[in-house]
Amino acid sequence: MTAGEQFVKWIKPAGCVLFLGIFAAFLVICFTAKAPVEGYTVPHDSQYYAQHLDELKTELETNLFPKLDGVEECYISGDKLTIIIDEQSFEESGKAITHYYGENLFIIEKEAKK
Repeated sequence: MTAGEQFVKWIKPAGCVLFLGIFAAFLVICFTAKAPVEGYTVPHDSQYYAQHLDELKTELETNLFPKLDGVEECYISGDKLTIIIDEQSFEESGKAITHYYGENLFIIEKEAKK
Protein backbone atom coordinates (compact mmCIF):
# COMPACT_ATOMS: atom_id res chain seq x y z
CA MET A 1 0.00 0.00 0.00
CA THR A 2 1.41 3.41 -0.96
CA ALA A 3 1.49 6.47 1.26
CA GLY A 4 -1.35 8.03 -0.78
CA GLU A 5 -3.54 4.97 -0.34
CA GLN A 6 -2.85 4.95 3.39
CA PHE A 7 -3.78 8.64 3.65
CA VAL A 8 -7.07 8.08 1.78
CA LYS A 9 -7.88 5.09 3.99
CA TRP A 10 -7.16 7.16 7.11
CA ILE A 11 -9.02 10.32 5.98
CA LYS A 12 -12.28 8.56 5.03
CA PRO A 13 -13.80 8.50 8.55
CA ALA A 14 -12.40 11.93 9.43
CA GLY A 15 -13.56 13.34 6.09
CA CYS A 16 -17.10 12.13 6.72
CA VAL A 17 -17.11 13.62 10.21
CA LEU A 18 -15.69 16.90 8.87
CA PHE A 19 -18.31 17.06 6.13
CA LEU A 20 -21.17 16.36 8.56
CA GLY A 21 -19.83 18.98 10.99
CA ILE A 22 -19.60 21.63 8.30
CA PHE A 23 -23.07 20.74 7.02
CA ALA A 24 -24.56 20.97 10.54
CA ALA A 25 -22.88 24.36 11.07
CA PHE A 26 -24.26 25.54 7.72
CA LEU A 27 -27.80 24.55 8.72
CA VAL A 28 -27.52 26.26 12.09
CA ILE A 29 -26.26 29.48 10.48
CA CYS A 30 -28.96 29.43 7.80
CA PHE A 31 -31.83 28.92 10.19
CA THR A 32 -30.67 31.23 12.97
CA ALA A 33 -29.37 34.19 10.93
CA LYS A 34 -31.33 37.37 11.58
CA ALA A 35 -32.16 40.06 9.08
CA PRO A 36 -30.05 43.21 9.58
CA VAL A 37 -33.14 45.36 10.23
CA GLU A 38 -35.88 43.68 12.23
CA GLY A 39 -39.30 43.93 10.62
CA TYR A 40 -38.20 45.49 7.31
CA THR A 41 -39.42 43.93 4.07
CA VAL A 42 -38.55 44.96 0.54
CA PRO A 43 -41.60 46.03 -1.50
CA HIS A 44 -39.97 45.45 -4.93
CA ASP A 45 -36.87 43.67 -6.22
CA SER A 46 -33.62 45.33 -7.29
CA GLN A 47 -34.47 44.95 -10.97
CA TYR A 48 -37.60 47.06 -10.49
CA TYR A 49 -35.75 49.71 -8.51
CA ALA A 50 -33.01 49.94 -11.15
CA GLN A 51 -35.69 51.51 -13.36
CA HIS A 52 -37.30 53.57 -10.56
CA LEU A 53 -34.52 55.18 -8.52
CA ASP A 54 -36.84 57.94 -7.32
CA GLU A 55 -39.13 55.31 -5.73
CA LEU A 56 -36.11 53.56 -4.19
CA LYS A 57 -34.92 56.85 -2.69
CA THR A 58 -38.36 57.47 -1.20
CA GLU A 59 -38.60 53.89 0.12
CA LEU A 60 -35.20 54.10 1.79
CA GLU A 61 -35.77 57.54 3.30
CA THR A 62 -39.22 56.61 4.56
CA ASN A 63 -38.82 53.05 5.80
CA LEU A 64 -35.19 51.89 6.01
CA PHE A 65 -32.98 54.88 6.88
CA PRO A 66 -34.90 55.72 10.09
CA LYS A 67 -33.95 52.25 11.35
CA LEU A 68 -30.25 52.65 10.49
CA ASP A 69 -27.57 54.76 12.14
CA GLY A 70 -25.39 57.32 10.42
CA VAL A 71 -27.11 57.88 7.08
CA GLU A 72 -26.34 61.52 6.32
CA GLU A 73 -27.45 62.07 2.74
CA CYS A 74 -29.05 60.29 -0.21
CA TYR A 75 -29.37 61.53 -3.79
CA ILE A 76 -29.68 60.22 -7.33
CA SER A 77 -26.50 60.51 -9.40
CA GLY A 78 -26.87 59.16 -12.92
CA ASP A 79 -28.10 55.58 -12.84
CA LYS A 80 -27.23 54.99 -9.17
CA LEU A 81 -28.29 56.22 -5.77
CA THR A 82 -25.47 57.84 -3.78
CA ILE A 83 -25.67 57.33 -0.03
CA ILE A 84 -23.39 59.12 2.40
CA ILE A 85 -22.91 57.38 5.77
CA ASP A 86 -20.84 58.57 8.72
CA GLU A 87 -17.62 56.71 9.44
CA GLN A 88 -18.76 55.01 12.66
CA SER A 89 -21.85 53.45 11.07
CA PHE A 90 -20.49 52.95 7.56
CA GLU A 91 -19.85 49.22 7.58
CA GLU A 92 -22.99 48.12 9.46
CA SER A 93 -25.44 50.43 7.68
CA GLY A 94 -23.85 49.81 4.27
CA LYS A 95 -24.17 46.05 4.71
CA ALA A 96 -27.79 46.39 5.82
CA ILE A 97 -28.68 48.39 2.70
CA THR A 98 -26.95 45.98 0.32
CA HIS A 99 -28.52 43.02 2.13
CA TYR A 100 -31.92 44.11 0.91
CA TYR A 101 -31.01 45.69 -2.44
CA GLY A 102 -28.39 44.91 -5.08
CA GLU A 103 -25.02 46.64 -4.75
CA ASN A 104 -25.27 47.74 -8.38
CA LEU A 105 -27.95 50.30 -7.39
CA PHE A 106 -25.69 52.28 -5.06
CA ILE A 107 -22.60 54.31 -4.55
CA ILE A 108 -22.10 54.15 -0.80
CA GLU A 109 -19.51 56.56 0.58
CA LYS A 110 -18.17 57.58 3.95
CA GLU A 111 -18.94 61.08 5.09
CA ALA A 112 -15.98 63.37 4.45
CA LYS A 113 -14.26 64.39 7.68
CA LYS A 114 -14.90 67.97 8.62
